[in-house]
Amino acid sequence: MPSPTKIELSPEQLAEFAAFYEGDVNPLVGLLIRAGAARDEAQDFAQEAMRVALTNWPSIRSPKAFVRTVALRTLHRSWTVTRRDIDTGKRVAQDAMVATFDANEDVHEAVRLLQALPEAQRVAFALHYDGYGHAEIAAITGQHPDTVRSNLRHARQKLIRMLNRDSARKEAHHGP
Repeated sequence: MPSPTKIELSPEQLAEFAAFYEGDVNPLVGLLIRAGAARDEAQDFAQEAMRVALTNWPSIRSPKAFVRTVALRTLHRSWTVTRRDIDTGKRVAQDAMVATFDANEDVHEAVRLLQALPEAQRVAFALHYDGYGHAEIAAITGQHPDTVRSNLRHARQKLIRMLNRDSARKEAHHGP
């Protein structure tokens, strides 16, 4: 483990970071969960991203984009290093999704649909859900804005196809 870095922040900077942390750590954890991390992983990666933000606080221009970039890269690196991307990249932690959606039978359906999306589409969709625009998502993920638009378009199209297919199956089994 690296040795702790001494951080020189003014009381105002420290208060600014503390307010940012309080307001953004839970949404960051939610993003990581929607991107495919398990709850514990998401919390760890969010904490690491916040630690990196604290050590770089005076030089950060866009704290939300910064911590999302660090957290998503950490998530991706963990998948690459451990080769869990086959399983982890396709799953979304169901227990955490309850915090995002109402606790009802639709949660399981939403989780199943999100799991079916490829990683790039799922991450772009999760960031878009959090209110980020194409350019912001591109900056966070390191993709071209046109690629982000394409991933979002393909994710929406795939989700619509799956919803229509599921709806047709339900009608065939249970009637209109």
